Amino acid sequence: MRCVVTVLVLLSLAPGAFAATKEQAEMALTDAIRAEDAAAAAGNRWLPAETALKAAKAAFAAGSWDQAVTQASTTKAMAVRALEQAREQDAAWRDAVIR
Repeated sequence: MRCVVTVLVLLSLAPGAFAATKEQAEMALTDAIRAEDAAAAAGNRWLPAETALKAAKAAFAAGSWDQAVTQASTTKAMAVRALEQAREQDAAWRDAVIR
């Protein structure tokens, strides 16, 4: 079992070992857009996430699937954190102000 986990970790650390496909890039981009839209709906869109999303869309349009997946993953991670931050701030505000 440890051997399998070790192999999976090593494979995840070598992104250049496997080229992304158009379908993978499209799925990553779709996920990133959904996450960014959720952050926007919560009122906490981050500018670096928007920049990364633009880069992901440009890479996808250029056919650079690996770059599109990388940028889309970055966008999604930032958008998810922005959504978490919005929820944390909302809860903190309610705890501090509303009594």
